[in-house]
Amino acid sequence: MLNLAFFLLCLLAVRAWALTSHLFPERILVVANSRSLRSVKIAHFYLKARKIPAKNLFLLSLPLKEEVSRPVYLKFIEKPLAEFLKNSGLIDQILAIVLMPDIPHKIKGKVARDGDAASVDSELTLLYRKLLYGPYRLGGWIPNPFFGAPLEIPFEHDRFDIYLVTRIAGYTEKDCLRLIKNALLAPQTRPPYTLVLDARDGPQGPGDNWLHAAYLLLRDFPGLQFQLSFDPAFLVSSKRVIGYASWGSNDPNYPPDRRLFLKFLPGAIGVTYVSTSARTFREPPPGWKVGASWRAKHRHFAGSPQSLIGDLIRLGITGISGNAYEPYLSASARPYLLFPAYLRGKPLAEAYYRSLAYLSWQTVVVGDPLTHLSGSEFRPGNPKPWFYERKKAFLKALQSKDHLLLAQIYLTRLGLEEEALSEIKKLRSQRGLPPQAYPLLFQLSKRKRLHKPLKLLLKDDPSPLGRFLLAAIFWQEKKIKEARQILFPLLEKPSGIQAEALALYGRIMLQEGSCQKAIKCLEKAIALKPPGWPNFPFLYQALKKCGKNRRADHIRRKILSQPELAEWWPRFRN
Repeated sequence: MLNLAFFLLCLLAVRAWALTSHLFPERILVVANSRSLRSVKIAHFYLKARKIPAKNLFLLSLPLKEEVSRPVYLKFIEKPLAEFLKNSGLIDQILAIVLMPDIPHKIKGKVARDGDAASVDSELTLLYRKLLYGPYRLGGWIPNPFFGAPLEIPFEHDRFDIYLVTRIAGYTEKDCLRLIKNALLAPQTRPPYTLVLDARDGPQGPGDNWLHAAYLLLRDFPGLQFQLSFDPAFLVSSKRVIGYASWGSNDPNYPPDRRLFLKFLPGAIGVTYVSTSARTFREPPPGWKVGASWRAKHRHFAGSPQSLIGDLIRLGITGISGNAYEPYLSASARPYLLFPAYLRGKPLAEAYYRSLAYLSWQTVVVGDPLTHLSGSEFRPGNPKPWFYERKKAFLKALQSKDHLLLAQIYLTRLGLEEEALSEIKKLRSQRGLPPQAYPLLFQLSKRKRLHKPLKLLLKDDPSPLGRFLLAAIFWQEKKIKEARQILFPLLEKPSGIQAEALALYGRIMLQEGSCQKAIKCLEKAIALKPPGWPNFPFLYQALKKCGKNRRADHIRRKILSQPELAEWWPRFRN
């Protein structure tokens, strides 16, 4: 009787968090490789299992390779897929694309922060936007518009001009089919469940802060228990696992023989902070061990000594994200966004893409996008022609030379910084700079190569916004004297930029060792525009430098108690 009461309590609590989603079978596009019997077989199994219309299956004829060149991707994957979506009238109808086994998942290129190597999956997320506006920047990542979206907002093309792309993958056909079957069983999974959060350096270390924030956000979630580790040992076993996050082989205590004893429940999802965890879905030979030196290439598998998400799929996990190439930590899925969204009712695709900061990058999300736990509320909705309305507005802007709108599209949607700056210059020559142009200029100022043209553009700008931006550029160039001269008149004069000017001046004072002046400026900036969280790390540093440890520690404890500020936590390490 007690167990039944506990179960009902948990079920009611989950229902109270039920979240709406528009992801329905009719809004899923399945893509398979016609040259692979396995790919086509699993595609038909998935269509039947999820009752997806047969018209939503698209077959590509592709080489049986995991990695393809950019020209091959464009000609044989992106182009025919775009034509299919246009010709079938499915551009707005489709919300998620599911790639079957033997669809290549890597695009060869330069692997670097400004490189063009990427996963096929992440590149395809921007197909909607590319159809709408044209080519985007390939060097480096593009911000994900769905990142951190409020839980109550379902993914839909009215707000988000991308596709959610996942894939069915595993070492064998059996692994792939089990993944789909587990997805179908997920709504029947009931508490108690376990969330495994295996940290490496402690709750404030980069990456580990996301794990600790996930714990803080979910510690009172009904029926959820934790296996939380911040000690050196690597957690190799756990039961009734619904969520898993670790550093994989980047943890020095990861078992070299890859033997893990995790018992995943149907519907379990996870993430590992491993640079090349999705480099291949070919099964390693028996006895292969991870952790070899990067120089010992003869001991690598598929070009790397690191662990693979394929091992977790083999163990029965239902969803997992990995990386085709080096993504850098900031591009990994954030557990404190992923797990709360999924446990509270978001389907797998929405939960993962809510936790990913970047697109056109390295992520591979494995799993059925419709996977969900009990508590989700799926509502069909009626797809409207958002794409065609946006396209019409864009073509009108091109024709009428709406430079501000074009600059916004080039910068925020396509990452084309030089083109955005060119449009802003044209705008200024016609009628000056409106207030809406300055946020775009702030974004452009983060690029050193654009500092010279920006300084010329802002040289004679008398507005507080323009003066502050010019000062910020000088500060980035470490020309402190010039930055101070411009900022000083803005400190006491009430304006829309006064708080920002005080905050920047405070950081300059901190750099110069004037901690008392820094404290005064930063405190005033926070008071003018509360809560002012981005200023607190610098206020903390200034207080410590001035010996005001008690107040500094109070600020530190306050920040670390708020999981929504986890991105700032590493700045408060002792």
